[in-house]
Amino acid sequence: MGEPLAVVLLAHADPEQVHRLIRTLAGVPVFLHCDARTPPPVFHAMTTGLPAYVTVVDRVRTALASWSLVRAELTGLRAAVRAVDARHVAVLSGACYPLMGVDDLVRELAVWRGRSWITNLPLPLDRWSTPRHPDGGLWRLNRRYLVRRDRVLHLRGVPLRWPWPRAIPAELELRAGGHWKIYSGAHARLLLDLVDGRPDLLRFWRTTLIPEETFVPTMLASPALAGADALPPCAAGPWYIDWAGSPDGHHPPWLTTAHADQLKAARWAPPLIPGEMAQPPGPHGTRRLFARKFRSADPLVLDRIDAELRLG
Repeated sequence: MGEPLAVVLLAHADPEQVHRLIRTLAGVPVFLHCDARTPPPVFHAMTTGLPAYVTVVDRVRTALASWSLVRAELTGLRAAVRAVDARHVAVLSGACYPLMGVDDLVRELAVWRGRSWITNLPLPLDRWSTPRHPDGGLWRLNRRYLVRRDRVLHLRGVPLRWPWPRAIPAELELRAGGHWKIYSGAHARLLLDLVDGRPDLLRFWRTTLIPEETFVPTMLASPALAGADALPPCAAGPWYIDWAGSPDGHHPPWLTTAHADQLKAARWAPPLIPGEMAQPPGPHGTRRLFARKFRSADPLVLDRIDAELRLG
């Protein structure tokens, strides 16, 4: 019957936090990717003393807003699919933390059997417009960005691109999403098959900006690629992230005990029904399975989650 859940864990820092997260996933196969940029002492601390259910995968050197982040995820996903037959594969960062125990996670995901829980909204999306590019985020895709070794090149902090627009492959139904997601086993295998079988599309994605927020939802939501299994739109993901507290709308704040009430509300909100994924969340939101961002320098909020949500 396989495993109900496997985890791809993408980390680059804070070994203490990573180890604490791994302990909450006891018995769940974890495939740990540590960024190749991570200094050797940090990598050693992160990968020493791991339990038997953790596999350390090949390392990718990543950079923000570039295909290298997608490549790191695909490396972990491929290792997971080869090693276990999991009904779901969750992609977490080292700064994530579950809001419930493993048994509850499995129960929550039972209603999603055969389905992925991946935030995805059709592009153009108003909140992805900028004063310079008021096109709903299409600017990330309809220009060819200059890359080297799967990393976008910058000049004085500005990503470099060709000045003229390009055509977006007609097969793609563009979607906006996030980096953290829960695949169904079938969708994980389908995505890897597309990666292996469509080098033409990969050449396109490698020269887009911030592909970690568009590649997976678009590939899996495009009927020309995914057929009848294409993702329907999903407005609410399984993560609590304090975007309202973000000073710039791009970098959410670290979560602390000041967020305890919000985390409790996220844990006990009404569950999201798969057939209602396209609807905006109600006034009380929908239940979240994980939250981010956390760090070991502020463990008190994690202590409260353990005592009041995961074990309470």
